[in-house]
Amino acid sequence: MTDIIMPSMGENVKEGLVVAISVKPGETVKAGQTLLEVETDKVTFEIPAEDSGEIVEIRVMKGGKVTPGDVLATLKSKPVESSNGPAVLEPMNAPVPVIPVASEEPKTVEKPEINHRPFPEVFPYQSGKKVVSTPLARKLARELDIEISKIQKAVNGRISFVDVKNYAKNRIRQVDANGHAPIARSAPPLPEFEKYGSVRYAEMTPTMLATSRNMTLAANLIPHAWIQEKIDITELEKNRKKHKKHVETAGGSLTITALLVKAVAEALRVFPLLNASVDTEKKRIITKDFYHIGVAVDTERGLLVPVIRNADRLSVTEIARELTRISAEARERKTKMEDLEGGTFTISNLGGIGTTGINPIVNWPQVGILGLSASQVEPVWQDDQFVPRLRMPVTLGFDHRVINGADAARFLQYLKKITEDTFLLLL
Repeated sequence: MTDIIMPSMGENVKEGLVVAISVKPGETVKAGQTLLEVETDKVTFEIPAEDSGEIVEIRVMKGGKVTPGDVLATLKSKPVESSNGPAVLEPMNAPVPVIPVASEEPKTVEKPEINHRPFPEVFPYQSGKKVVSTPLARKLARELDIEISKIQKAVNGRISFVDVKNYAKNRIRQVDANGHAPIARSAPPLPEFEKYGSVRYAEMTPTMLATSRNMTLAANLIPHAWIQEKIDITELEKNRKKHKKHVETAGGSLTITALLVKAVAEALRVFPLLNASVDTEKKRIITKDFYHIGVAVDTERGLLVPVIRNADRLSVTEIARELTRISAEARERKTKMEDLEGGTFTISNLGGIGTTGINPIVNWPQVGILGLSASQVEPVWQDDQFVPRLRMPVTLGFDHRVINGADAARFLQYLKKITEDTFLLLL
């Protein structure tokens, strides 16, 4: 009998969700055959059989959570004849590591006694002592699930309503060891909606939870600012339609997003501050000499941002082909972890849905994001007359700690210039 063990799911990934079970007890499987699919924050893992044999038991359920080391299934290995005659087990073919089981009981390790440094006298609430606080402070702490003894800021040793409120604000801004901000816990309890009518509940997917953490982090850490512009894409759209068959033959789709990825990469090369990150701990700006453009993709399980690497070195056809690949893999739950890492700037295109304007949140630790909206034909005064022109609203969101309004405006004007006259990209 062999236990199929849940392997490590990646650095800082603690749990996953079983989204598919491909086999049943009693079914015969081959080594390497997919048994289950487990979804984490961003990617989906296929768990294969480590040997050929019969599935004896499935130890998990679809929709259940698993952690590294959990037993997923039990397999009865199929014996085969070796060259020497006696039956042996087929060798394991395990593409994922199996967590070893200790052969003996772990030894008990005595934990050293920790001498905690007492708080100053102005905060007389060490462990076991009464915490002096106002009734309003205690009520708010209960609502926000805050241990009031952890609040050290108090006037004359008495914790006030304002102290609890400030503590909650600071906690939301904290970053955990994984680089994530916790989902905000400062909101008061929800009302009982069932009193007003029928309700339905749906558990948030791992991808939704990851987006919630990342957006909370970005919204609290980054002082956002936005600047808008309209880009005339009349000629760009004509050329896109003219050459799209050529790109389709090469295996890609010539979209406005693909064209903007190329233009943004060029603009970042000219304005490197938009391709940077803020190192608050060491008080410095990190500017990258590589241009990995993330593109937001809407999927059934939530928002993913796969990355097109070295977009400045790729042709538009290569970008279109790569964009087609990463978008399809995101929607089919086949995204690899490496396709989600290393982005330096993000593009979010909601034009296909028809939106006329967006204010996107910067994807930390980046400092800039470009939001694209639906283009519309508008009258434009040109050569002493109004002429119809196809114009696309764009919004640049940026980190105001690094980029001021003038920098953002110059970047957006340059992007507008090379998008409206794509020949400039060749010069």
